[in-house]
Amino acid sequence: MKGLPANSIGTIENSLAAATRKQYSTTYKLWWAFCSTNHIDPFRAEPNQAIKFLQEQLDLKPNTGYGTLNQHRSALALILDNLSCSGIVKRFMRGVFKMKPLTTKYRHIWDPKTVLNYIESLGPNSSLSLRQLTMKTVTLLALISGHRLQTLSLIRLENINQSPQGFEIWITDHIKTSRVGGEQPTLQVPFFQANPSLCAATTLKDYLKATQPLRKDEFLFITFRQPHRTASKDSISRWVKEVLKAAGVDMNVFAPHSTRHAVTSAAYKKGLSWDIIRRSAGWSQNSQVFAKFYNRPTQQHGSSLAPAILAVNN
Repeated sequence: MKGLPANSIGTIENSLAAATRKQYSTTYKLWWAFCSTNHIDPFRAEPNQAIKFLQEQLDLKPNTGYGTLNQHRSALALILDNLSCSGIVKRFMRGVFKMKPLTTKYRHIWDPKTVLNYIESLGPNSSLSLRQLTMKTVTLLALISGHRLQTLSLIRLENINQSPQGFEIWITDHIKTSRVGGEQPTLQVPFFQANPSLCAATTLKDYLKATQPLRKDEFLFITFRQPHRTASKDSISRWVKEVLKAAGVDMNVFAPHSTRHAVTSAAYKKGLSWDIIRRSAGWSQNSQVFAKFYNRPTQQHGSSLAPAILAVNN
């Protein structure tokens, strides 16, 4: 309908992440039903008709927030050429934002020391089962890097480089924050001699040794049950959730992804500079997602999150 060559459609579709496609499919089901009821061509609707749809979603579900409405708007803009530049739609969304402003997900966050104390209580790596070692490894990496669990699920063996100082891990796959010309994240995992029980580098080294005979794929994390397939992001999320729950974190309030909130907040309070936190956790140079909530003078200590996070247990 837009006059595009048929062989370009797949390329254009690849611009959307799998999660985005899933979100948009929800919008399109609602939009198709709305258009059918109101006898509207879903591909040639006017901005005022799109606003009617968005307002209807707002009225039918009063708890709908700005983020959900903006997701609907983005999905419609993909199929309606005149929506993106519509001034009245922008005005409508500004009104939604004022009615339902974005808020932080958590009013408070758990202390990483709680989880580190639990991990330390597990004992030496040599005494752990593969299940325990797997969960310890992924949780420590989440804590000392501050990265999303999606990033950890994309660690490839070929991108893990060991040195006397620790490990450097390159992430080459596309992640949520990947942009044209942007930097891909690099995870720094230094050895922590002060407390071997909490050393992520040592634990990673032991995990690699324990899983080497079981590997059939190129990714770091594998399931601890046969046939030991590559672990998905959802599996990694469940493992971290189990560790947090065992450590006493209220999982009715917090999600596994809260490791990112907890460690960056703790590092900031320890005096780590915003620039180091930003680079370590994968935020862009101009990102205000973290900085606007912790905008205080800082003092630089080291070059990664790991020492600041693990030191909270000493």
